[in-house]
Amino acid sequence: MDDSNQVLYQILLQRLELLRTLDKEGDSSKKRHIAQETKTLHAPLAHRLGLYQIKTEMEDLSLKFLDYTTYKYIAHALNEKKSERDAYIQEFIRPLQEKLSNAGFQFTIKGRPKSIHSIYHKMQAQRCDVDRIYDLFAIRIILDSELEREKQDCWQVYSIITDMYQPNPKRLRDWLSVPKSNGYESLHTTVLGPNKKWVEIQIRTERMDAIAEKGVAAHWAYKGVDGNIFSKEKQYVYVFTPTGDLKRLPYGATVLDFAYSVHSEVGSHCVGGRILKQNVSIRHKLQNGDQIEVMTHPSQKPSSDWLNIVVSNRAKNKIRQSLKEVEYKNATEGREMIERRFKNWKLDYSEGIISKLALRLGYKAVSDLYQSVALGREDVLRLKEIYVDMNTPIHHETREEFVRTNETSTHSAMELEVDINVNRLDLNLAKCCNPQPGEPIFGFISITKGIRIHRCDCPNAENLRDKYAYRLIPAHWAQKKDK
Repeated sequence: MDDSNQVLYQILLQRLELLRTLDKEGDSSKKRHIAQETKTLHAPLAHRLGLYQIKTEMEDLSLKFLDYTTYKYIAHALNEKKSERDAYIQEFIRPLQEKLSNAGFQFTIKGRPKSIHSIYHKMQAQRCDVDRIYDLFAIRIILDSELEREKQDCWQVYSIITDMYQPNPKRLRDWLSVPKSNGYESLHTTVLGPNKKWVEIQIRTERMDAIAEKGVAAHWAYKGVDGNIFSKEKQYVYVFTPTGDLKRLPYGATVLDFAYSVHSEVGSHCVGGRILKQNVSIRHKLQNGDQIEVMTHPSQKPSSDWLNIVVSNRAKNKIRQSLKEVEYKNATEGREMIERRFKNWKLDYSEGIISKLALRLGYKAVSDLYQSVALGREDVLRLKEIYVDMNTPIHHETREEFVRTNETSTHSAMELEVDINVNRLDLNLAKCCNPQPGEPIFGFISITKGIRIHRCDCPNAENLRDKYAYRLIPAHWAQKKDK
């Protein structure tokens, strides 16, 4: 039997233990939710795996928390009739035991009441009270037979029983010839016993009974698999969708992993989940048996942080793919923005020019520049300024030229001063306003030409103050110091 069935068996045992201790839970709505989830998900799963003992107890306990009044009523009725039922079982099996012993069979006979949930189901189907249910209990005959004689012995016992009691042909169930898909083998019949009471009889061997009681777990027991298998290396976690579909995810998987296992779009818009009516975050780690409802929002989208949340390869690949799509979209928008603005400014535009601008600004790739523009991290006006700087011939004024120019002016005794300590060669008079000694001035820190000196009433002064106030520095003319 594969590992997935073994883990499912463990999940069902954990859920059964939860039901057995559910009385301690104070929240009645949570009790009902767990009970309903068990009834619709875990009990049918136990049935499919052939775990009838677990399935029966799950159904009974689920009914207890979903309809306590009915559960208590049926339980009380069965308890009241216990002595009467025990006496009838003894009356029924006494002659049967004698017949089977005389036929040379080694066997065990067990009498058991029908489960509370089974009786409740019959009451619903037959629309009658518990007193009108004709087969409140069943007899199980378990034979000690050799493997090659199992079917033959079961049919022989059936023949003996039907010779003693009238059978109901409509209620014959032959799972010897064709066992159930989960491995269940047995022969069922219903006969009319003493006092005209119907009794269900199940005929099987010890091997068949072990499988019927423990389902697939019995196969593992025969193969020597012990309970420690679940404490070995944890590779997977098994969880369910709201409709009961089973999902196998890597151990440590989160709600976000589960969302991507459902569908990539569900994952991309996931904002959290709900487990047992409790909201959980996308980072919440899943436990075996969890049933998860994914919560989404149209505005949600993947981020690079999500790669640290998921553990499944599928989720990681889908997130990387989404991030690349977003980067491509942003780069396309940024390139279109730059191209459109450059055309409006009547500036030459080409990939080569933009690549040079990107390198000048410190970007490793031109696509990074495009994305920064699209996301508003880079101002296109800054690109224009650098473009103009790159394409304007630079005249490096020598110290002698600077002194000579100032000495020929009417204010030859004045020189520039700014509020930061820079070499005089880094100071340049702006050509747009051509400031003269004595005029009110300010400094502007440019990208490639050092500090440009502008008149305070320069035509570009207002634009510079609005957009680049952080690059303006005070400047003034001062009396030249004697050497």
